[in-house]
Amino acid sequence: MLPEPYPIFNNFSGQRIHFGISGSISAYKIPDLIRLLHKSSIRTGCTLTRSGRDFVSPLVLSALGADPVFDQNNFDSVIHPFAHLSDRHKMDLFLVAPATANILAKTAAGIADDLLTCQILSSTGPVYFAPAMNPQMWDNFFTRRNVETIQNAGHRIVFPETGEVACGDTGTGRLASIVSLYFQCLRALCPQTFEGQKALVTAGPTHEYFDLVRYWGNPSSGRMGLAASLALWLHGAAVHFVHGPMQTLQVLPDFYLHPVTTAEEMYSACRKLWPECGYGVFAAAVADFAPESSPDGKFKKEGHEQIILNLHRTRDILAGLSRSRAEHQKIIGFAAEADDIINNARKKMQRKDLDLIVANLVTSETTPFGSAHNEVVLLDRLHREEKWPRLSKAEIAWKLVDRIAAL
Repeated sequence: MLPEPYPIFNNFSGQRIHFGISGSISAYKIPDLIRLLHKSSIRTGCTLTRSGRDFVSPLVLSALGADPVFDQNNFDSVIHPFAHLSDRHKMDLFLVAPATANILAKTAAGIADDLLTCQILSSTGPVYFAPAMNPQMWDNFFTRRNVETIQNAGHRIVFPETGEVACGDTGTGRLASIVSLYFQCLRALCPQTFEGQKALVTAGPTHEYFDLVRYWGNPSSGRMGLAASLALWLHGAAVHFVHGPMQTLQVLPDFYLHPVTTAEEMYSACRKLWPECGYGVFAAAVADFAPESSPDGKFKKEGHEQIILNLHRTRDILAGLSRSRAEHQKIIGFAAEADDIINNARKKMQRKDLDLIVANLVTSETTPFGSAHNEVVLLDRLHREEKWPRLSKAEIAWKLVDRIAAL
C-alpha cells in the first residue's frame, strides 16, 4: 500500500505497463509496485534478464497477476519466436526498472543481445528507465553520457534518489521510491489536459501557536488537497502544493512542495506563487483565529485555575487572492458547513468570487476530517448544483479535475 496520506487512483482500466527487470537488489521492490498498479486497474507484464531473475522470481510475478512473464533463463524460442515484438502493440508504457548501468549502456549503444534489449530496441511507444546502481557507477562519465543519449532518443528517466544503497555506500543511485514510480507511471498513462498550466493547491490544517508546544488547530489530514493536487499533476499541470503540517511527502518532477505551519505563512507562500498560476484549488482548513502568543516560552499551569485566550482573526487567504486574480485565473474553494450546506456554500462562493466551490457537511456524526471518503456538493457561478454520493477522496479529486477543465 501507499503510505498515508497518498491516494490510489482507480481510473486506468484497460491500460497496460510492461516491465523490464534487470539485475539489481532493488528488483525486490517491483512486486509491490505491480500490486499498486493492479489496484489502479492497470494490467502488467514482465521481462526478466538472467541476472534480474536472481533477485525476483518469475513465479512471484505471475502469482501477482503479471502476464506474460518472459524469463530469459527458461525462454522457449519455439513457442514464442517473436517475443521481442509480442508486446510492442499492446503496452501503453514500457518501464525498465530497475535499470542497471549495463542496460543503460546497451540501450545507448543500440545493442540487442538478449530478450529485454530486443524489446527495448523494437518498442515504438514510450520507454521509461528507472536506474539503480552504486553511486560511483551513477556518477561515472560513461553512465551520465549514456543517460543523456537515452533522453535524446526520446526516452524518459525516472531519476534515482539519494541515500544509503545496499552495499552501505551513501549517495545518488538508489531506485526511485515506490510512491514516485507509481505516480510517474500513472502520469505517463493520463491525458495531459493541463499540460503547460500551473496550479496552486493548498491543503491540511494550520497550527497557530500559543507557546512553543501548544497550538490552535483542527484535525485536517490534508488528504483531499493532496488528492486534488495529484489529480491535476497527473493530467499534466505543474503543481505548487502549499500544505500545513502533514506526514512526509515525496518530491516528484514538477510537483513543488511548500510546507508551512501558520495561516500567515500559508498566505505569504500563496501570495508569491499565485501570480504565475492559472488555477487555484484551496482545500486547506485554515484556522480563522489565532491566539496571542504567551510571553513565556512554555506556559506554566501552576498558579492558574483557568486560562483566557485572546484570539485575533487570521488573513482570509481565499478572499485575498480572489481579489487580486487576473481574468484568466480560476479559483476553486472548499467549504465545511454544519447546516444549510447549499445556501451557506453559495453565499461563500459569491462573497469570495469563486468559480466553483466544493462543500461538505460537518456534524457530530460525520466529518470529512481525517477520513479517506467524503460526500460533497458542487456549486458553480452559473448556479449549477451537483450532489456527489460518498466517494473516496481520490474519486472526488478525479471528478473535480474534469469539472475544473470545463471552467
